[in-house]
Amino acid sequence: MNPVFMSLLLFFALAMFAGTMADRWWLMRSGGVGFTIDRIGERLRALLVIGFGQRRLLYEKGAGWMHAAIFAGFLVVSIRTVTLIGRGFDPDFSLPLLGGPIGLAYAALKDTLSVVVLLAVLYAIWRRLVMRPRRLHLSAEAVAILLWIGLLMATDLVADAALFVLEPGHHEKGAAWAATALSGLFAGRPEATLTAWWQVNYWAHCVLVLAFLNYLPFGKHFHVLTALPAVFLRRLTPSAALEKMEFEGKEVFGVGRIEDFSWRRILDMYTCTECGRCNDMCPADLTGKPLHPRSIIVDERDHAYAMADHLVNVGKLRAQGRETEAAAAIEAMDRPSLIGQVNDEEALWACTTCGWCVSSCPVMIDHIPNIIDQRRYLTMMEAKVPAALQNALKGLENNSNPWNAASAAREDWVGELAVPRMRDKGQAEYLLFVGCAGSYDERNSRVLRALCELLNKAGVDYAILGTEEGCCGDPTRRVGNEYLFQMQAPQNVGTFQKYSVKKVVTACPHCFNTIANEYPDFGLADVEVVHHAQLLAELVSDGKLTPKVGQDLEVTYHDSCYLGRHNDIYDAPREVLAAAPGVSQTEMPRNRREGFCCGAGGGRMFMEEDLGTRINHHRIEEAAATGADEVCTACPFCLTMLGDAIKETDREDSLRARDIAEVLLDRVQ
Repeated sequence: MNPVFMSLLLFFALAMFAGTMADRWWLMRSGGVGFTIDRIGERLRALLVIGFGQRRLLYEKGAGWMHAAIFAGFLVVSIRTVTLIGRGFDPDFSLPLLGGPIGLAYAALKDTLSVVVLLAVLYAIWRRLVMRPRRLHLSAEAVAILLWIGLLMATDLVADAALFVLEPGHHEKGAAWAATALSGLFAGRPEATLTAWWQVNYWAHCVLVLAFLNYLPFGKHFHVLTALPAVFLRRLTPSAALEKMEFEGKEVFGVGRIEDFSWRRILDMYTCTECGRCNDMCPADLTGKPLHPRSIIVDERDHAYAMADHLVNVGKLRAQGRETEAAAAIEAMDRPSLIGQVNDEEALWACTTCGWCVSSCPVMIDHIPNIIDQRRYLTMMEAKVPAALQNALKGLENNSNPWNAASAAREDWVGELAVPRMRDKGQAEYLLFVGCAGSYDERNSRVLRALCELLNKAGVDYAILGTEEGCCGDPTRRVGNEYLFQMQAPQNVGTFQKYSVKKVVTACPHCFNTIANEYPDFGLADVEVVHHAQLLAELVSDGKLTPKVGQDLEVTYHDSCYLGRHNDIYDAPREVLAAAPGVSQTEMPRNRREGFCCGAGGGRMFMEEDLGTRINHHRIEEAAATGADEVCTACPFCLTMLGDAIKETDREDSLRARDIAEVLLDRVQ
């Protein structure tokens, strides 16, 4: 052992690391505040389940388990590393809890996981170099890091193997089974040779660990240090609930520069593992659009690193409360445009906000708010929106609907059907929030009429707002016009309060999400929001709707992103279909959490799709391949997109699209 050398090694390695991390800290602080650390218990649970438990990685049976094995091994062996560094000062050093039987159990576990990590590293290298999955880049850095990790495991095992021959009575011999097995390779070697093997591998392990620590902040493996903090600091609101923007005292709306992001968004950039899971089933990425969620985060990170000196200075000024000087420094900085040069403008508009990227990211990166914040900047600061959106935005502003139809026509869909109005009843158990699609789109109006017939048959006490209803605001908010959304939402909330609404039912997942998850920021309280799939499933279960036998029908159910992935409602629509006698269900290969988007979310319903393959065509191919007679859904946007895709791909003779309410209505007494 050499206490002097170990002291120098630790001093220089940790000093370099501290300096690098200080720069990364100040760079992160260049972002705005915009984040509150609350609900500590919930955060700790997420840290245990998602961070240490690697739950999201375990969705993948092969690569996920491989990564989890490396992570677990790295954690366990890091305890050993602390012990080895301590032995650089005292040969008998041991951590207090690792004596006696516990120490022997740890030695056995450590050796087991070291071997598992070595096997996982070999598999990972083979996977990268031979299998080469689409989502992975062929990266020399990734292979080098894997070899680095493998060397950390190997040097520890070899050092122990040589030590066990030098000290045949060593207390860990036998328990450390892998090193004990390797010790046979050193049998009969001279003491000087054994000592050299032990010392070289011991010091190599210590140097490799400290070098690894210093390298991490400079590569994509920075996530080794930032992933657990990022998981702890994750957003706890529902994934599709956007954050309320404050306008008072602000001169910049949205994000047009790195410094406009919150510090939490910059932590996202640090934490990206570049694993590509976000790209795997991104509808834009898979159909030839310029959006690649990984690239959004990685390119922003590289842009931040390129401006590191400037951002570190801004971070220090902001930390000292010197906002005026920070603002001056930001304005004086000559840099590439975040929107246009760093991020492709077309890519930002290509996002359907389907949530695949957010739900699949193992380190909880929030791609959607990142993209929407940049749309807010384009819309509210630069008045730059796709031409196809302009009529929809005009309609939303003037008539509170994206079809730009007269607001007075909002209840024309009712026709002669007996549908009660809230203005006549005064109160009802359920407010049926119709939404713009149900009010103005003829195909979706038929769905609402079917739903109302079912509610009437079941004797449900409900009413609609009719002309008092306005757009929920989902399209407005997703395309970045937060100002208009904040005019729309309070109007609807005020109407709800006027009629003392306690329960809302809607057939639109976008309305459902907005009212349930975003309206509470605007004063909506103590209101239960349910989707029509949930209410219909309950009515059937309670015997209030009596199914009747019908002709055999095979259907495949398409999960709406805003109902399923964003709000975890998967079973209720399937239960409604299962309750209809004669209806059998066949699942598409991509279903439930892995369901593929129809292409209409994020305001895309009202935009042209002229790049690559149409997303709805991509989905309808999958639906048709099941051999089903119908593709069913529980979302007006999905119904429109799937219906259009059936027509555009000449499948009208073999396939049709219907809402679950229409299917059920055909089969109830």
